[in-house]
Amino acid sequence: MAAGYCGEKHVEDFLERVGTTYPNPRIVDSTRRKFWYREDLDRAMNLGTSTMSSGLGAKFREKIREKRNSGTA
Repeated sequence: MAAGYCGEKHVEDFLERVGTTYPNPRIVDSTRRKFWYREDLDRAMNLGTSTMSSGLGAKFREKIREKRNSGTA
């Protein structure tokens, strides 16, 4: 679910970037069950600031940002 939230097409792509682009999971229940906090992922994707990145992930983050801003207005 964390990979989808970040806009990654494949879980493997997300997992390769964990520890560099994305944070490590806060809870590791087993090798297959890992849990990330949404706030940690938002911070890693700079959802609170404007980004100059492009691609599918950037489009996804922009849509999330638009939804959040319209919900608080």
